[in-house]
Amino acid sequence: MKIFAAGLILGLVVGIGLGGVGSVRWARAKARRPERSSAVAVILPAKPIENAQALAKCLDALPYEVGFFAKDLETGRITERFGDRAVCLASMVKVFCLTELYRQKHEESLDVSTKIGVPDHGDLSLTAAADLMIGQSDNAATHALAEFLGRVNVNRIPSLLGLDSLSGNILPSEAVLRQTLDKRIFGGRHAAAGLPQHGTARDMAGFFERLLDKKVISEAVSEDLVEFFSGHPMPYSNRYAGTYNFAGKGGNILWTRPPKHYAMMGWNLFVTKPSGGRLVLCVWGEWFPQNLDPEKQTEFLKFVTDSVIGILEGQAAAVFSGGGTAERRHAGLHHLHAPFR
Repeated sequence: MKIFAAGLILGLVVGIGLGGVGSVRWARAKARRPERSSAVAVILPAKPIENAQALAKCLDALPYEVGFFAKDLETGRITERFGDRAVCLASMVKVFCLTELYRQKHEESLDVSTKIGVPDHGDLSLTAAADLMIGQSDNAATHALAEFLGRVNVNRIPSLLGLDSLSGNILPSEAVLRQTLDKRIFGGRHAAAGLPQHGTARDMAGFFERLLDKKVISEAVSEDLVEFFSGHPMPYSNRYAGTYNFAGKGGNILWTRPPKHYAMMGWNLFVTKPSGGRLVLCVWGEWFPQNLDPEKQTEFLKFVTDSVIGILEGQAAAVFSGGGTAERRHAGLHHLHAPFR
């Protein structure tokens, strides 16, 4: 998002070209080294870790926070790590602006060919602006849509869907987002309750579960949204790319107040397997070191994503081979919680 802090900010880099992962990136002259060591190298295993305990051990050893929530909608199996911890969701929240667009189309007869002014893009139809918002994570298009649709309407979508962990100000103004990120950077390692643009991986994945069940607003709205997301495939995997289809929304923020900085990345998506079965998952990382640039963050989270899918696939294989009980299939096993740091 285009955010300006007079006298402090010398550069803003928006849109890092990571297949729809949006970015807020702050640069300052003569920035001092952060208070936490950035001399951290990520050496990923040669292949995903498909054992829940082994993945937990790997992630526990890292100096940053990593969480996820994933569910196989065919078997009901769940794997999670900090699935109920509120974290900054960055551009992942743009799915709620898109939802409000299609809600107004179906419930208020909004003509989605209506044009709005989008800074740096001129006059665009609502659907063209939505394409920019989801496909390129364009922040100007997002704010233009939010203002046209009514930011209060966008912000009430999570509560309409029963996603109670999500902030009541899920798509805040630029000024409020600045204040929120300052609270994160000067606050504790974990977010305080009720911060704007924050929520849990469980409820973000729950959005797509409701969507695939055609329970987001209405069946018609849900069908439009599934079609829209499916038209914007995302490269959120290495192992499963090309065989599984990935659709959803990612987000990335780097916020700097020297000598402090806050960096996060994550994505929320639904995955369609060759068999037609589907998974929903949300994965995130917070407090990445400064030397872990967005490209490295992306590769790391792809590794986590592929590991999580592998764990669910392994669970499914055990179930269908008689290795699990009905209770275990639906109980949500493998709660991968690292020690509190």
